[in-house]
This record gives sequence, C-alpha cells and structure tokens, in this order.
Amino acid sequence: MLKQSNAPKKIQSRMGSILAVIPLSPNQWTVLSLIAAIVAAIMIGLGNLVPGLALFALAGALDMVDGAVARARGEVTDLGGFIDGVSDRFVEALFLFSFMFYPLPTIFIDPKIWLASLIFLGTCMPSFIRAYADHKKVITHEEALALGGFFERSERIILIVLGLVFGLVWGMQFFIAYIIAASVFSLVTIIQRLAAIMYPKSPGIPPSRT
Repeated sequence: MLKQSNAPKKIQSRMGSILAVIPLSPNQWTVLSLIAAIVAAIMIGLGNLVPGLALFALAGALDMVDGAVARARGEVTDLGGFIDGVSDRFVEALFLFSFMFYPLPTIFIDPKIWLASLIFLGTCMPSFIRAYADHKKVITHEEALALGGFFERSERIILIVLGLVFGLVWGMQFFIAYIIAASVFSLVTIIQRLAAIMYPKSPGIPPSRT
C-alpha cells in the first residue's frame, strides 16, 4: 500500500540523478547492498548489534540506489528488476535470520520460531503466491501484478524497524512483539492474495508490485 506513494519515488529520483555519475552499474549497486547485508548479519550474529544495524541501514540505502541509478541512466531492464527483487528478499531474510543468533526474550515460544515465521509468511510467501499463480496461469500476468494486500513489504519493513527502535529503547520484548504482529499481518495478506486468486471478484485488495 505504501508503495503507491509518490514521495519515496521523488527522493529516489533525486538520489539517482546525483549518484548516476559514479561509475557503478545498477547491478553493482545491488551487489554492494547484498555484501553489506551479509557482513551486517555476521556482526549481529556475533553480538555486535550497533555496527550490524548501521550496516543494515547502509544496505537499505544502497538498495534504493540501484533502481534510482538505473532510471536516471535509462538502464532499466527486466533482468535488473529481477536481481533487485531477489536481493531485497535476501537482505530482509538475512536481517531476521541474524537475530536468531542474538539473545532475545521469549514470548510464548522461542523467539527463533517467531523470526522464522516472519521469514516464511512475510519475506517468502506473498511473493511466491503471486509468482506461482502467474507461472501456473491461474491468473493473467496483469492480474498477478495487481495482487496486493494491506500489509506488504513496505509496511512490514516499517513495522520491523519500529519494533527494533522500541526494543533498543525499552527492551527487546517489544521487538519480538512487533515480529509477532508482522507475522500475523503477513498471514492476513497471504489470505487476501489467495482469496483474490481463487475468487477473482473479491473486493478491497489494492494493486501493488511488491
């Protein structure tokens, strides 16, 4: 839903115009983002939370750069979009996976289970449902692109970041609580997408490209 906003696109456009002069291709920017995320995950796993989070923030910034530079240079390609999308999922999964090696409080069950559930229900399944429905020709490609939901990647990232901020300030139990909430909301989005595929006339699901 948040991806429909024009404000982030304007910021990315300005970034792309400024950074387009650097002799790096859009795909190289993507690789840099992935490398930063891998190093960040290792650092958090080793207990170095603050530098790890700083590197993940850098990975997120670099992730915005690749597409912006591609648009600024007129180098947008389907392959580049594919690589960027795959990298996005790797970065998000690495972030969540890294906390499986960091001491976190238990809420009902082991926090690793909550983290794994969000990787599955949030990072993987919504995109898989869209891609597989398109692959099996259950819906048209245009209908696949129009599949949405009230809690997609932008909302998921914002909720995770908010949970982490509250966790760092008041205790990591807030972080786990937000992870639980994100898992539940992601499940609702999965149900929305399945309903839109199985019952094409289902109302109330806004278009998205997540």
